Amino acid sequence: MRQQLLACATAIALAALPRMVAAQSISFYDTMSGANFVEWWQNTAVPACQAQTQAAIRYTSAGSPEVLQRIKAAGAQNGDIDLLFLAPDKIAAFKGEGVLEDLRTHAAQMPNLAKTEPPDNDIAAGTALEGTGAAFFRYSYALIYNADRVANPPHTWKELYERRDEWKGRLSYVDPRSTVSGSGRFFVAMFLRAFGSDLGLPNGQENATWAPAWAKLKEFEAANARKHAESGGAHVAQFATGEIAVVFHALDFALYSRKLGTVPPSIRTVLMEDGVPEGAGYLSIPRNIPAARKDAAARFINCALSDEVQVPMVKEMYEFPGTNVWANLPAEVYQVMPTHEIFLKSRGPDPSAAALAHISQVWAEKVGY
Repeated sequence: MRQQLLACATAIALAALPRMVAAQSISFYDTMSGANFVEWWQNTAVPACQAQTQAAIRYTSAGSPEVLQRIKAAGAQNGDIDLLFLAPDKIAAFKGEGVLEDLRTHAAQMPNLAKTEPPDNDIAAGTALEGTGAAFFRYSYALIYNADRVANPPHTWKELYERRDEWKGRLSYVDPRSTVSGSGRFFVAMFLRAFGSDLGLPNGQENATWAPAWAKLKEFEAANARKHAESGGAHVAQFATGEIAVVFHALDFALYSRKLGTVPPSIRTVLMEDGVPEGAGYLSIPRNIPAARKDAAARFINCALSDEVQVPMVKEMYEFPGTNVWANLPAEVYQVMPTHEIFLKSRGPDPSAAALAHISQVWAEKVGY
């Protein structure tokens, strides 16, 4: 009986879709979103774009290494993944493997692609995109602190280092080796850059600018909380226990957690004056799928880049828009989030994908963790 009811419900749901939607489906693999954004995709964006996509959308959250291997294993024509959501360093890796479609060839299906803005529509993690990704949202990392414990937060990387003993044992950043959060890698990259490293890796080896910066980070590490969290959720949750007072994390995650009440209301954020990492989440299409499914995926991307999706996304999820919709955002957004001008002014140069990968490999040894 249960199976019959399920079959009946499925048939009714398919019948409710336009005929073209029921005729085909596409698989959307999200390798970037945290738990809150996974829920938003499932409950908001996917249903909102269902009709325009003209296909049923099967949404899945997965890790990028296994997704890349699955695409490569399918060969040149037999792919079963139609749409991707990728972090900057991940799209750089996927592009390097030659597995992504040039979205510019689908301009007729996605006129909203023209609304994306530089530099994020041109380059990701130091890699020229050449049309392989559409910036859906943009993000910023921030210093996040508990105002009940930190009355005067630092505003530069060197000030954070110099004042580290004020919060000894209550400083924290995510383990840079984490496979589910890149915030730790970005923290280390920006810290090293602030202390003179150009993050260059000639022939895959550190140049001379790395060593003095690693020495500073090792000194900073001595003031950190004993254990680095291995995920963004576990990291921010440490605020609730009072275990940490100053952290480095994604701005949207902190603001969303405060909205939910899972961190103290005294949580505040500051964008470092000498530069914070900012970037985008990219929608991409694998090359090894049939043309009809590419067209459906392109229609989904076009919907996702529409003002009707972008404005609510900013309001509800505290991400910056991926398009030039800034003037359409309501004033109340800026009571919570930094303005467009601050977003642009605070941006530091993007660390390369190679530098971030290197940091994840050598960090523990360099700081003695």
